[in-house]
Amino acid sequence: MATKTFTITNANVSKTFEFRIKKGEMLSFSNRSISTDFNGKKQNSVKGIWRTPTETLEIVSKIEGSWRVLNKNGDRHFVPKKPGKGEDTDGDGVEDKPGEIETVTYKVSVNDTKGIINNAFVEIKDGKVYVTLPDKHTLTTSNQTTVTVLNKDGNAVKGVSVTIKDKTTEKTASTDSNGKVTLPVKTSNGGGSSSGGSFGGGGGSYSSYSTVNVKVIDKDGKAVSVTKSVDSKGNVTVTLPTGKVIDSENYYTVTVTDSKGAAKADTTVTLKDRKTGTATGTTDKNGMLTLPATEHKAYIVGYNDGTFKPDSNMSRAEAAAIFARLIAEAKGESISGKASFKDVDKNEWYAGYVGYLEKYDVINGYNDGTFKPDASVTRAEFVAMTVRYYDLFNDVNKTGNTVKYTDVENSYWAYSDIAFAKNIGWLNGYSDGSFRGDNDITRAEVVTVVNRATGRVADKEYVKDNFTKLNRFTDVTDSNMWYFFDVAESCNNHKAVTSANNEVWVK
Repeated sequence: MATKTFTITNANVSKTFEFRIKKGEMLSFSNRSISTDFNGKKQNSVKGIWRTPTETLEIVSKIEGSWRVLNKNGDRHFVPKKPGKGEDTDGDGVEDKPGEIETVTYKVSVNDTKGIINNAFVEIKDGKVYVTLPDKHTLTTSNQTTVTVLNKDGNAVKGVSVTIKDKTTEKTASTDSNGKVTLPVKTSNGGGSSSGGSFGGGGGSYSSYSTVNVKVIDKDGKAVSVTKSVDSKGNVTVTLPTGKVIDSENYYTVTVTDSKGAAKADTTVTLKDRKTGTATGTTDKNGMLTLPATEHKAYIVGYNDGTFKPDSNMSRAEAAAIFARLIAEAKGESISGKASFKDVDKNEWYAGYVGYLEKYDVINGYNDGTFKPDASVTRAEFVAMTVRYYDLFNDVNKTGNTVKYTDVENSYWAYSDIAFAKNIGWLNGYSDGSFRGDNDITRAEVVTVVNRATGRVADKEYVKDNFTKLNRFTDVTDSNMWYFFDVAESCNNHKAVTSANNEVWVK
């Protein structure tokens, strides 16, 4: 047996008692008699709905004939008919009108062909409306049920998903331009549906609400007063006050919760300022996101022994994997493709990466039709691959670029690529004036070039303060290592607010 504690209150008296019900049973409209007393007088037939056996309900009567059912968090489950004159049952500061209870987001009216349906149970969840009919009401074409959804201003809301169910049947449709759904649809005369009743006189109707709370913190940790709106799909738009702007120097952390304070994950949030700035993102499992922010995914991994091996060479297959990941992230694509090289077996781990890069002409093979995936990639080869990658997203003009390296002649096959990379600031040669294009490139050199080509710059303060929480390696531990921060940038997924030559990591 499950025990529930109820409090019944009239204008002058409050009475608390226990109600016992078997687990799994429901207190329905056909089985709703509860007895207690006020000053020795019996009060029977309390009109409540026990929706979940694990939930503690509190039944409250402010005045005779106006009952509400609240859960332990104070959320309204049910409001019966005929609110008393001068009553404000929804707490919005406005006197209730006959047959209507105004809610935060929607006004919801439930009717059949005879008029307003008393005791309908309405929920709004994730922007969708769910209506449970009282026991004596059924979904039939002879007595259709009409649900009307209006916004807080009394305007019809089109495109809201409405589910209506009785004891055995469930139907779903979206509101029309009049904010109405009528179910079940009649088909004998070619379809069509009746408009049903509307808000106004008569008995009471029932409504529920979906409250969305939004908290905004600026980069300095100060709360920002904003205005918000929620559309029929649950998407949230937040507008900053005058003086607050969205740009590369400012970012805002937005937290979205429901009426109970629970995080609303996977909610689309659009942040706007009073000018032209705008940014959009989706909340995480904690109901949070930072805007504007760019997702930087790791594009290289270390070895099973916990090392990065910064001075080791990189294979051509490993280089292909890096660029494939970068391109797929930028384009929002899955990595797939069939390699044409005769020495790239389709079953090898790198086959998909190589095939994917072939589609974008980022890699070239050799005259004999091979790719040589296990061969070390040279400095010149990697620079050429980087320029081809960069050309996918930018207008690359290699004409007119020159470079003076003692070992790079104008006739060198990668001269124009090396000259472009040098002039754009991706790399430097050696102190003796050489470039050593035919030398194998190291893993540390790879991440340095890639970070510069993609505009990624590690947030040094964040990395230092959170180093133990990041992906790190036993052979890259000293922040004085010239490649230390480039390795951290390359191996850690993070969100970043970026500006010219700067990057701020955010949660």
